[in-house]
Amino acid sequence: MTKEHGRSRSDAGTGGLRARRVTVAHPKTLAALGSTERGDWHTPAHEDLGQQTALGDIYLRSLMRSQLRLGLGIVSVLVLVLGTLPYLFLMTPALRDGTLAGVPVAWLVIGVAVYPVILTLALFCVRQARRNERDFVDLIDRS
Repeated sequence: MTKEHGRSRSDAGTGGLRARRVTVAHPKTLAALGSTERGDWHTPAHEDLGQQTALGDIYLRSLMRSQLRLGLGIVSVLVLVLGTLPYLFLMTPALRDGTLAGVPVAWLVIGVAVYPVILTLALFCVRQARRNERDFVDLIDRS
């Protein structure tokens, strides 16, 4: 093997690039096969979270941002729905002055109809928060 401009003769025909074997597979497949082809540079995200590294901080901030977005969205819908009730009663005299079985309609709306809305929003919030956490755990497990 003689060197020609920094290359060996075997590399001269390929332009100095040697073909490298690379395994292409889904990360869960690699994990199931016990493959450790990620290299020595890779540290699991679990360690990043436990050691409070900058990357772990980024992961936690993303989870907190998604939970905050969810909470602010739920609160804004609740404020929008409950905030329009006084305007609705002001603009609709039938709701303001009407009675049903001797009970004012406004009381029925505030005392009865509001609670299913709150319950629905609460159930939606819990479901989405669990989904956010599940997505976060999947992200951590993948890395």
